[in-house]
Amino acid sequence: MASHGLLHIALLTRDLKKTEQFYTDVLGLKVAFRVPPNMLFLRSPGSQDLLNFVRTKKRITPNSQALQHFGFKTTITGLRRLEKRLQENQIDIDGRRGKHAIYFSDPNGYSIEYYCD
Repeated sequence: MASHGLLHIALLTRDLKKTEQFYTDVLGLKVAFRVPPNMLFLRSPGSQDLLNFVRTKKRITPNSQALQHFGFKTTITGLRRLEKRLQENQIDIDGRRGKHAIYFSDPNGYSIEYYCD
């Protein structure tokens, strides 16, 4: 079995446009490509990872499949910038792990961690 690491994660969304706006405008991810009409692939700048959002009409309950959170590594400066952007966009920080990690939710209710340790 060949392994090249985790390449992508696919998550459901009811509002593809709102999800794209959050991840690009607030978190700074880039659109890698789209598969119209229901799929969007985003990439962290400088990486090969893909965050795939799939539009659904179903009610989304992120914790129903035991997804606790997913995380992005950044620098201390990047973390401070992100905290400022979250505050400007009135997005609450749900929790912290010391001074080097914050947790918040996206518009779909998924929990995201940004950390720099």
